Amino acid sequence: MAPILKDDLTPDIYIPTEIYIQKDIIPNIGYIIKKYGSKVILITTANDFVANSSIIETIYKNLKDLDIGCIVYDEISDIPDTEYVDSAVYFTKKTNCDTIIGLGGIESINVAKAVAILTNNSLFCEDLFNYPDVQPPVMLITIPTHPIFGFEILPMFYLTEIHEMTKKVYRNSLLFPKATIIDYNIANIPDEETIANNMISALAMSTESVISKKSNPFINTYALKSIDLIFKNLPKAYIDPKNPSPWNPLSIASIMSGFAFSASELSLSLAISLALSSRSDITVERGMGVILPHVMEYNLTASSSKYVQMSKVMDESIKDITVIEAAIKAIEGVRKLEIDINITQRLSQFDIQKIELSRVAEIANSYHFIENAPRPLSRDEIETILIAAY
Repeated sequence: MAPILKDDLTPDIYIPTEIYIQKDIIPNIGYIIKKYGSKVILITTANDFVANSSIIETIYKNLKDLDIGCIVYDEISDIPDTEYVDSAVYFTKKTNCDTIIGLGGIESINVAKAVAILTNNSLFCEDLFNYPDVQPPVMLITIPTHPIFGFEILPMFYLTEIHEMTKKVYRNSLLFPKATIIDYNIANIPDEETIANNMISALAMSTESVISKKSNPFINTYALKSIDLIFKNLPKAYIDPKNPSPWNPLSIASIMSGFAFSASELSLSLAISLALSSRSDITVERGMGVILPHVMEYNLTASSSKYVQMSKVMDESIKDITVIEAAIKAIEGVRKLEIDINITQRLSQFDIQKIELSRVAEIANSYHFIENAPRPLSRDEIETILIAAY
């Protein structure tokens, strides 16, 4: 029988980003940036600007010494929306910049990605979600000051759209950063809660990548290693945030979760958390921590052998027990880790009414990255998961 020919083939793994995870690389950053451009706009939220002022000063000085023009744009709300992005794009177009640097946490990086692609296109940010075919962005460099669950390298961002007031997601392979730069020696060490929530979010991305319909040996390798690094290093970082030893492996774990998700395209935890954040004050990162064990329970019977792989890298004892029992150990391992680092376990502990869950499920069902789940998903199934988490 002749093979079925397809014209829409996609690679099993595609990561075009240069990744630097090195001690003391920030003082030498100009030598990386000069490969891409000479007119730089550094994007950061107000909070990130204050928290990382010394890092920003070092970058600015290093670029100036190499005759690279740099303007710091910090007029971004700590909870940015599409309107803030449009204001930033107006500024970047006036300056004729050729490179955007996103520095800080998830919000700064998300805004930088949106600004990078809109600078070369005649669209408002709210229109971008309806017009995915665009001109390539200006050069984009991401500098996360702490791990941000794979979004350091992912070719996607999410933002609040001001008319519908929901989190909208834009994904385009053109948005892979040209470089991601992580200096774990001088990076701003966040508080224990941020550490816990961001790394549990990376764990969620990795666990779901393993069970995705699109999973393959490459995805599994990155995802399982990410899980291993998180379980070995997150408790240390949570107990003693000033201890530098866990930060390099946790930064690598975050990048690996991004590798895995970029190919697996599955994260029900992310979809539900974006929807929760659209209807309440629950941040995406906190929502993922609450939802993760319940998503794992929902997919247990369809992915038991893959859960056993996770149990092994979590160092759970699975000798002389059934496959299902060994698979359950993975869920128990996640719950135990979450309790150890004080992750909130119930949605009812937040300011959200149970009546909102139906609308949350409806929004979550609209995100494309639930399509590769091992079990069928509908709005009703998602609402069932939410009720179980409440």
